[in-house]
Amino acid sequence: MIGLLKKEYYLMEGQMKSWLIVAVFCFFYSYFMNADSFLFMLIILIGIMSTMTVFSLDKACGWDTYAISLPLTRKEIVEARYLFAFLIDIGVSLACCLLMLLRGLIKGGVNLPESLHSLFQILLVTILMQLLLFPVIYKLGVEKARFVYMAVFICLSLGVLGLSQLDDNGAVLAGIRINAEKIMQYGEAAAVILAAAGLFLSLWLSVHIYEKQEF
Repeated sequence: MIGLLKKEYYLMEGQMKSWLIVAVFCFFYSYFMNADSFLFMLIILIGIMSTMTVFSLDKACGWDTYAISLPLTRKEIVEARYLFAFLIDIGVSLACCLLMLLRGLIKGGVNLPESLHSLFQILLVTILMQLLLFPVIYKLGVEKARFVYMAVFICLSLGVLGLSQLDDNGAVLAGIRINAEKIMQYGEAAAVILAAAGLFLSLWLSVHIYEKQEF
């Protein structure tokens, strides 16, 4: 497993250098705009980009053909990819926390509990998107998976836009008055449960698909 994680790291090492440039840009943008939301978008940006990029690089160098000659099971290869993706998510989240604290020390005005909550929400969305993308990429390939990602992203954006239209007092839905804050609270709890259950389902699907493929 460690060897596979190292392979993933070396494969993405060149990309990580460009992430630093993006991180610097996002930091200065959030600094001058006095908002952490743009900074936190690094999580979903890098999380999704790295998920797709690593598959593209594998295909370009013929990794799958080489991997089947190694004393490794296909399940181990898939598990390493999932683990590496989540390690990137955690690493980027920690980096965002440090940049957020740095902005707070220099400029002030950071609401730590609220910012951490926003960071957690974006991290959760990123993980859910990755859990969806992994089986799709293994089945259809990176190019077709991009269309799936865009479709889901548009649906999520429309959903968020719809929630933003709810007034402060709540909304009437099928004759029942529902408070918007409770909707978000229950939705977040449901997303955590969905991510936990989705991890096993996504991993099982990816392993099942990968084991059926011929190289």
